[in-house]
Amino acid sequence: MSLGSVVGEALAGYYQGDNSRDDQLLSTSLEHSLYRNRPLFLGEQPSKERLDDWNKIAKVSAALLSKYHGFAKEKDTFEVISVETPYHIELTPSIHLMAIPDTVVKDQIEELPLILEHKVRYRYRPGDFNLDYQSVGSCLVSGAIGTVYNVLEYSKTKFHRTVHIRDKYELDYFRDMFIHIGEDILRTPLEDLYPSPMGRCHCEYFELCNAEQTGLDLEDVISELYIISSKGKHEEEKPDEPEE
Repeated sequence: MSLGSVVGEALAGYYQGDNSRDDQLLSTSLEHSLYRNRPLFLGEQPSKERLDDWNKIAKVSAALLSKYHGFAKEKDTFEVISVETPYHIELTPSIHLMAIPDTVVKDQIEELPLILEHKVRYRYRPGDFNLDYQSVGSCLVSGAIGTVYNVLEYSKTKFHRTVHIRDKYELDYFRDMFIHIGEDILRTPLEDLYPSPMGRCHCEYFELCNAEQTGLDLEDVISELYIISSKGKHEEEKPDEPEE
């Protein structure tokens, strides 16, 4: 449970409303999200530290979403098709892919289907989501041609929209990758299937391997994934969301 979970659930309620969405709907959606997630986060006997963390999440999410409606009112030039709805396709007769996109929309100008993907981040950096197999999976199952990344930067209370249209090569590459993953799962004995049936799927270097296979510049990818300290050593980036 995290800031992203609370804000994401609030945005789901907001976009499930009709096209006359208003700030009151967003406020109500946040109230429902906080009410539902509070016991999940705190448990039965929360510590003081846990309560402090929850209060921080509630405060930051309220400050962030109190201004989001003004941004969305100007930028939401699309029709909402579905919100957190399961989609699935058959990749092979024995392998099916299922995904639940945040929101599927249709652009009102080009009338093309897109995924609206909500991301809550401490700091926004263009290009952070170029290697996003989850969103590509959502495109494959829903028939969307690309992703609208809806980034809520909570350190500055700023909002960003970037659109990534996925070409046939990218979609075919990930389709093949998902098929290989499915084949690995089917070949794995049941007793070995959990928790890590395939090392490459859970490896912390997944993005780098994927970048190398797709011919991207690894130095560029590394610079996006890490902050280089003045001593020349890699330091892990500050967590995107408040620690739980």
